[in-house]
Amino acid sequence: MAYTAIDDPTLYFETKLYTGNGSTNNITGLSFAPDWVWLKERGGTGDNRFFDTVRGATNDLVSNTNDGEADSNTSLTAFNSDGFTLGNEGGVNNNTDTFVSWNWKGGGSASANSDGSTASSISANSTAGFSIVSYTGAGATTYGHGLGATPKLIIIKKRTGDSGNNNWFVY
Repeated sequence: MAYTAIDDPTLYFETKLYTGNGSTNNITGLSFAPDWVWLKERGGTGDNRFFDTVRGATNDLVSNTNDGEADSNTSLTAFNSDGFTLGNEGGVNNNTDTFVSWNWKGGGSASANSDGSTASSISANSTAGFSIVSYTGAGATTYGHGLGATPKLIIIKKRTGDSGNNNWFVY
């Protein structure tokens, strides 16, 4: 069986459980500053919410809809050195509800990447084989991802435009 060179995967990915408090809530205790956070209520049918350092902390994508990006200063409000801060939005911090966060370490704040036919902003962690990429364009295009190898999984989401017309694409 082939193994990766990562001896301690918690340096790049961690799951964190928390209980909402309905107010400002600092979720701490990760081994790293997360660059992508996926939040989900555990006991209900709440949305799957994605936040990342490339788009900015308050920019929210909901994976179980095809709506565009939403800006909410009451959901995830900041990325911290060992976690993140939440506002009072019930979808991510309803008082007494339990939540799960899946957290990935990328390459920190977004940096410009000019590889490919379209410039991009990336946060890449080539050791973990993970990157977040933002680009502007339509149709056939190539863009840099910072990994140094062909990705095995690509998820693309149109962030702006008509509500309900921003499908997810998985390759």
